[in-house]
Amino acid sequence: MCLVAGLSLLPAAALTAQTPPPPPTGPGAPGGHGGPGGPGGMKRPGGSSAQDAKSAAASRNALQFGPVGRWWDDRSVAHQIGLSSQQQKKMDSIFNANRATIVESYKSFLNAQSNLEKVNKDASADKATVFAAVDAVNQARSALQKNTLAMLMQIREQMDAAQIEKLQKLQ
Repeated sequence: MCLVAGLSLLPAAALTAQTPPPPPTGPGAPGGHGGPGGPGGMKRPGGSSAQDAKSAAASRNALQFGPVGRWWDDRSVAHQIGLSSQQQKKMDSIFNANRATIVESYKSFLNAQSNLEKVNKDASADKATVFAAVDAVNQARSALQKNTLAMLMQIREQMDAAQIEKLQKLQ
């Protein structure tokens, strides 16, 4: 079984070039317990329902490992896959240990996208400046994906093969 084939907690639209990633939502999203906003519970400025719909569609194409957010805190999911309270505590610990890095990566990604938008609107920007801004967005996106994937791999290591299979069937 491929480890990477089913991983995601990463803001899904982070996989698209110029659309800001949607804020993580649901129980235990990096911002807390769901609701509007990005990691850390921050509200994403300039978001629109059209962007959010586009982001939601992109999330279905993202790599996934369980439902979005801290799915291991959902009693129904935990019961269905047979997670122990010890496993949940370890997953919480892993999440908390990685949260600051992921939030920082997310902020860097948003900053790089914001810079690209500014450069793109500048009529005097040359090709090299625009390409440098695009490269910065791609590097920030890559760092965000890697940091999120590293955390998800640690979380996945807390489960046995039967639990992983049950979780995949829930999707």
